[in-house]
Amino acid sequence: MPDSVTSYGVAKFGSSEARPKIVGVYAGAGGWKPAEGSRLTKGTAARLRAEGITMVRVRWHFRTHEILLRRYLGG
Repeated sequence: MPDSVTSYGVAKFGSSEARPKIVGVYAGAGGWKPAEGSRLTKGTAARLRAEGITMVRVRWHFRTHEILLRRYLGG
C-alpha cells in the first residue's frame, strides 16, 4: 500500500497512523532544499528516492526529524 507507514516509521513516530509532513529534501551535491509539504508514506518515500533524494526533513508533533529514505524503506 503506497499510503501506508513502514515499520521504521511506526518505531520512529510511535503510531501506524503517523504521516509526518515533509518540509525539506536532501540530494547530495544540491544540499537541503524546501519541500512541497507532502506526507511521508511508503509511496512518497519511494518516489523521492527514485528522483535521487537521499534524506528528508519531516515535522511531527512539534518536532523535526531527519530521515534516511533507505532506512525508512527498509533497504
